[in-house]
Amino acid sequence: MALRGAKALQSWCQQVTEGYEDVKIENMTKSWRDGLAFCAIIHNYRPELIDFDTLAKENIRENNSLAFEVAERDLGIPALLDPEDMATMLIPDRLSILTYVSQYYNYFHGKSPGKVFFVFFC
Repeated sequence: MALRGAKALQSWCQQVTEGYEDVKIENMTKSWRDGLAFCAIIHNYRPELIDFDTLAKENIRENNSLAFEVAERDLGIPALLDPEDMATMLIPDRLSILTYVSQYYNYFHGKSPGKVFFVFFC
């Protein structure tokens, strides 16, 4: 049986973020609080936009701010969440997370994960 709705979205997020250090999507609330999952999704498809290896789990406000700013500026995904709220709420609002993450899904679904290529000209 195929997954639908929130479970399907969560499954997609788990697949896209698999292998990213400190990212484990177990739910659509607390798993998103530190901002790393948002950054991992962006990095998976557009690695040139976020240097994931420089991020730290404890920098909740900064991670969320980075993800929301990059998503809005470079992907056209409006920032529906607030970095300050993510840092102060112990459990982020599930509906807000679902709504915001669904925009990532709509933007990236069907696209191949990104690869960074360097071209050198002499």
